[in-house]
Amino acid sequence: MKAKKKIPYYLWIIKARNLMIKKEEQGKTDSLLFWQQYIFVSLMVTMNTMGLVVLVPGMKQFIEEGMKFAAIGLAAFYVFFVILSFSIFISFKLRQKMIAWGFYALSIFILIFTGPWGAGQLYLCTAFVLILLQTEKDNSKEIILINILVFALLSLLYIFGESPMLTFKDYGAYWWLIVFNSITVSLFIVLMIDLIMKGLNRRFKKSKLTNAKLERTQNGILRQIHLLNSLRQSGMVIMDSRLKYEERMQSALLSIKEELPCSALSVSLAKQGSNEAQCIASIPDSLIEEHNEIPKINGPFLLLKQDELDHALQQSNVMKFIKPGELYFASHFFTPDSIGFLELLLGQAPVESDLNFLQMSLFQLSAAITNDQLIQDIRQSHDILESSYDEILQAWAKILELRDLETRGHSSRVVSICLNIAKMINLPLEDQVQLKRGAFLHDIGKLGIPDRILKKKGPLTEEEWELMRQHPEIGRNSVMNIPFLKPAICVIYHHHERWNGKGYPEGLKGEEIPYPARIFMIADVYDALISDRPYRKAMKQDEIIEYMLSERGTFFDPDLLDLFLKDIENLTDQKVFDTFPLQ
Repeated sequence: MKAKKKIPYYLWIIKARNLMIKKEEQGKTDSLLFWQQYIFVSLMVTMNTMGLVVLVPGMKQFIEEGMKFAAIGLAAFYVFFVILSFSIFISFKLRQKMIAWGFYALSIFILIFTGPWGAGQLYLCTAFVLILLQTEKDNSKEIILINILVFALLSLLYIFGESPMLTFKDYGAYWWLIVFNSITVSLFIVLMIDLIMKGLNRRFKKSKLTNAKLERTQNGILRQIHLLNSLRQSGMVIMDSRLKYEERMQSALLSIKEELPCSALSVSLAKQGSNEAQCIASIPDSLIEEHNEIPKINGPFLLLKQDELDHALQQSNVMKFIKPGELYFASHFFTPDSIGFLELLLGQAPVESDLNFLQMSLFQLSAAITNDQLIQDIRQSHDILESSYDEILQAWAKILELRDLETRGHSSRVVSICLNIAKMINLPLEDQVQLKRGAFLHDIGKLGIPDRILKKKGPLTEEEWELMRQHPEIGRNSVMNIPFLKPAICVIYHHHERWNGKGYPEGLKGEEIPYPARIFMIADVYDALISDRPYRKAMKQDEIIEYMLSERGTFFDPDLLDLFLKDIENLTDQKVFDTFPLQ
């Protein structure tokens, strides 16, 4: 069996303290009050336990000697101490005084009724020490005077008292020696206790100051950790490009408002060399897009009272919300293209940790704005590059048309129809871009077909058709190593497939044919039918519709063809291509 762990004595005393002293009156371990309460509880525990052991034989002895009054008095003292021990509704300060002086009275009682054969003198010294230890103020002189007065009264009782119960009269002439010793010892005890208490007070004051300093340091560290965590969370939001720019800036201000006592905040930006800034985020948000002058800040920041602000700062938009007693704070930050500044209305002067937090918040704002400007520059460059791709593709399409003058304008018209269909069916923008590129270059493979075949007026031989059918593969091989054209290969390579699987180059059937290629097939055939050819004239609209319906489910995707023919007038409009943004 495991041996039970012994609980140290001081822990028992602390547990007993919870029963004898209210929680709100209990002193901290680094205070003199704690040790006064420790002595109080120890004394009460001793009196309530060992006192009972002394009480029973003491009362028996008094009764046997015919001193019933003394026996009753002894019992009354015991009951008095027990009741005071647990009377927590009485304040601790009052009870400790009552106990100390009660113990002093008990020692006088024992001295009178036990005389030379009792422990009255010992109890008296103990009571004197207890009184001095439990006192807060330096009233030792009053205590000595009370003690002298008590012994003067006892001496009178010694001289004139006649009762046989006054056992202390048995001291005889030694009584005067006891009086002298009591007064002398009381003076000595006063001096010693005074020195001890002063030393303890100094020690506890020093300990209290040290603990207070440690607590302030700890609170400062915890505050810094909290602010760093807040900065980390705010930074994650500010740098999250999935959020709108305005949302990220507003989130940064909310983070500052949560940590600092401020009633209004704003962030403004000005172009390099400009004296006027525009508010991009604020709390309250009524300041957004308002303009004001950039404050002149000599140093890392401005911190001024309302009556210390110059005229320019008095006109600041943030000043509309200032309240009596608030401080105006302003600081600036820099980005590659602009100067920004942060304005706050603070309810109290910021401490060092607050200023550090604001400085880090400014770094975050600067980084976020710089990052956003870089992203905008990259997007702008990307748009320019994409636009260049568009121009290159159109140039290639014109080069292709130079080889076959009869198809001049064919690529542009087909692209327009393809994009009209794509917009109607809500094809994703990226797929629209690739459809456009594929439509422009659908016949790029014909650059590999000899002119004698490409420009032949009569019908092609089987051998010539075999060569002509290779142009989708030639086109695919031509662009497959160009990254921005890879997604467009599905149109270039598969635009001659058929819904029934009898097309080329792979003979794909139905939905095996890529969707952009199916769109292109409809636009390509329609444009061919509205154009003159050496072997036929351009067909009329009703003839075109009749022909395309005859190829429904054979040449064309039936569902896609139905959508096209349902709105053929609008879908064959040529306006879309000119305004379509290549992004």
